[in-house]
Amino acid sequence: MTDPKKYKELQYLDRNESQYGPSPNCYEFLKNVTIDELSCYSRDFARGIKSSLSKRIADDFGLPERQVILSYGSEDLLKQIIHYYLERKEKILIPREAWWYYKKVAYEVGGFNVEYPMAKRITNEGIATFMYDVDKMIEIYDRESPRIVLIASPNNPTGNRIPKEDLKRFLDACRGALVMIDEAYWGFGSLENDYVKPFLDEFPNLVICRTFSKYYALAGCRMGFSFAGKNLEELINYSMRYLGYNRISEKLGEIAIDDSEYYERVTALMQEDKEYFYTEFAKLDGFTPYKSYANFMLVDMPMDIRKGLNKFLKERNLLIKFLDEEAFKTETRITLGTREQNMYLMDSIKEYLGK
Repeated sequence: MTDPKKYKELQYLDRNESQYGPSPNCYEFLKNVTIDELSCYSRDFARGIKSSLSKRIADDFGLPERQVILSYGSEDLLKQIIHYYLERKEKILIPREAWWYYKKVAYEVGGFNVEYPMAKRITNEGIATFMYDVDKMIEIYDRESPRIVLIASPNNPTGNRIPKEDLKRFLDACRGALVMIDEAYWGFGSLENDYVKPFLDEFPNLVICRTFSKYYALAGCRMGFSFAGKNLEELINYSMRYLGYNRISEKLGEIAIDDSEYYERVTALMQEDKEYFYTEFAKLDGFTPYKSYANFMLVDMPMDIRKGLNKFLKERNLLIKFLDEEAFKTETRITLGTREQNMYLMDSIKEYLGK
């Protein structure tokens, strides 16, 4: 039996935050922050760049720095795009099985949503998965003619991603729209970057959004970045901050990028724990784990145990996300914690089920 007092404080396995934390080098930097870094605006504009972080990212990707946009997390960039480009009664095409905020933001400017559904499949390893149905997406795009199209890869909460070959085929079919690819969970399933510059060069209405919140474990710093296609000069200008950005967050971002060894080690631990969850949940009657390329996983479970299990886990200071939306009625999203947290969660679920 698990010890219900194992953790004295709530363990938040419901918010897709990192339980491992960022690179230790980030803490070392914070110990020595200077008065200049706290009290003075950035001087990067005097050097002819937007910021040292955007210049670093641009150089890494072989892009003009102007095409790299910094933001207050990828959520901020999504809001900027919708508020700048979507007019009243215009449409945004979004995944049906997706983050709830995608479904709200268009209404802030009088627009409305058109949804495309995900397909369910079984992988070669025998694990359930969601998939982007590109043929269906193109069919809906052609019928609805949306102003903006949104794709999340990996997608929250389903955990699936879109292969770059499928993505290119879809981008070819919707050149008339602004397309935003939300890659907030980039890194956990793949470190691929080779498509970024070629796609931006070929599709000038494309925006690829990333963040330091997830893979780099810096959610509290609220720093995101995006790559903008060459047709989006208005968005680039709109997002500009002439007094600069948060200098502390920028430096932490640069430090995190430099410590690839730490993040790859953490991601390997998470992958091992996902494999453990796939195996253990598949043994439980009525439970279906879905393959995930993110720092969380979706698990379908019997409706009649949800309320009781939620209460049982909270008594053990464990919080997971019991979804209750139109697209998700019996699913739960579990954020990957540390090895100890994950084992404690699994033991607690089995204990509740009498296993």
